[in-house]
Amino acid sequence: MKYLLSILALVSTMHAITADELMRLHSVTTSQMNNISSPQAGSVVYNSTENTLFFYTGSVWKRMRANGSETIINAGNGISVTGNGASATPYVLNVN
Repeated sequence: MKYLLSILALVSTMHAITADELMRLHSVTTSQMNNISSPQAGSVVYNSTENTLFFYTGSVWKRMRANGSETIINAGNGISVTGNGASATPYVLNVN
């Protein structure tokens, strides 16, 4: 029975990902982003003007740059974003 459950778990994770299973971030322009009222530290948006992700530090919006250095964002409550945006190490949302 233990092996059957393992096989079922493996099979259930090997299916093709559909659009309904993707996580979507809010898409905003730079103007809309700058006018968000009281954003929380760790908030992330896709900036359609800049075509990149931004995160809120608690005081300013920062671009998540793909400049070759590791980016770690601690969003609190066991959530972090890692990666540098390059194809080999894309941004990854981690729930700890």
